Amino acid sequence: MQAYKQLEERFGRLTALREISSFLSWDRSVLMPEKGVDQRARQMEILSVLIHDLQTADEVGEWLAQVDRKKLGDWQRANIDVMEWLYNHATAVPAALVAKKMNQETRTEVLWRQARAESNFAMVRDELARLLDIVREHAEVKGKKLKKPAYDALMDSYVPHMTSLEVDAVFDDVAAFIPGFLTAALEYQKEPLPIKGPYPRDRQEQLGRDLCGTLGFDFKWGRLDTSTHPFSMGIGDDVRITTRYNEDEFITAMQAVAHEAGHGFYDRHTPKEWHQQPVGASQNMGMGIHESQSLSIDMQLYRSRDFWEFFAPRVQKILGKSGAEYSAENLYRHATRARRGFIRVEADEITYPAHVILRYRLEKKMVEGKLEVKDLPEAWNAAMKELIGAVPPNDKLGCLQDIHWYSGAFGYFPSYALGAIIAAQLVDKMKRDIPDVMAQVRQGNIAPYTGWLRDNVQAKGCLYRPQELIEKATGAKMSTHFFKKHLTERYLEKAYGGEACSDTSAPGAKRRA
Repeated sequence: MQAYKQLEERFGRLTALREISSFLSWDRSVLMPEKGVDQRARQMEILSVLIHDLQTADEVGEWLAQVDRKKLGDWQRANIDVMEWLYNHATAVPAALVAKKMNQETRTEVLWRQARAESNFAMVRDELARLLDIVREHAEVKGKKLKKPAYDALMDSYVPHMTSLEVDAVFDDVAAFIPGFLTAALEYQKEPLPIKGPYPRDRQEQLGRDLCGTLGFDFKWGRLDTSTHPFSMGIGDDVRITTRYNEDEFITAMQAVAHEAGHGFYDRHTPKEWHQQPVGASQNMGMGIHESQSLSIDMQLYRSRDFWEFFAPRVQKILGKSGAEYSAENLYRHATRARRGFIRVEADEITYPAHVILRYRLEKKMVEGKLEVKDLPEAWNAAMKELIGAVPPNDKLGCLQDIHWYSGAFGYFPSYALGAIIAAQLVDKMKRDIPDVMAQVRQGNIAPYTGWLRDNVQAKGCLYRPQELIEKATGAKMSTHFFKKHLTERYLEKAYGGEACSDTSAPGAKRRA
């Protein structure tokens, strides 16, 4: 047991250092003065090298080789599995390359904020090209060590134990489904009554805090702040989420609150006794599972009619609005309105996976050297036209909208669409386990809903691999069937009193649209 105890001590220190790094990142995105970029880049570079050196030290490999798994409990064995996964990824890349990438990420991300604000891709183009060169080097080195294709080596950090060929199969199926289904949904839906601002930011902030409370996000252990791009981070008793506000409308700001709160619940509800170990860090399950938790709240719950029947009166009270346009039914129609929009984080449930598939295909080409940064805007617009049927009028609504590439997170995007697919499967099982769960939501009792996610996913930490967890929680392997079933029921069958169509309710059945 001595080797295991030494590993626990080392990875406990590493967990604390990663928490420090994440809080520096939070500060950079929320509070840091613009002039602080060079200092912060240096701070995070030094910290990243320290973490890398501690994790890749020779003794860590020796301890991993010495551990007798037969003497360990289930959680300890799972902890070792995650340690080995982290160790293999860390030792695949030399410290100098880690530092080089971290420094460039900080510079590119800060410049992206200005380029996005001015809708000027040329402003950040050269810095992104430099970062992509480093990412390609990073992917090549890591791929050789992990014996994976370059892009798969990057993706494995966010979607563990899944190959890009497997992702291609899932995404090709969904991409074939979306265009026809979207056309049918657009024809079927009833346009909501318009809702008009301004909605003062202080009122929206109050509504966001109220939404957090409704969902069970407690400000004794959490924070809600503002950033250019909504995000979540933290663990246990210090969980931080952000949103962004637009005074012309409030639906998307609240959607971001719901989304990030879903991430926050996962960070909060992994077993407390394992919070300082890899097996208790939710991000080590991969972002596909993590996104399933945020999208279970954002898409499955927040966009449901049951939720709006409860939440609409609170909107009316806090925003000081009344009339038919602020009725539960009308707000529900706004929350579920399908459209050929440009922005991923504001997308409806139907087009959301298409936004993600677009980015996945582009970033895979960039990493593989099949697409250069200078050609990105044109390639982006062409893909938008193909998958969603719309071309963004400017860079801000196009290839500048997401932070991921500009912060070096290549390989992350698949997790979003996978998360939506997994969320639909989880909630389908939840509704079978708790038949009146949505009736309780309608009465403002969200606890059974969030409690099922906590007990069946979040409390498991990294005890299982992602695919194994899905099967244990739902009784079935990951399938696009549940996602397509959910969309059909919400947008074509049940949303406005339509009759169910049996030809869309069985795996493998012919699609309606």
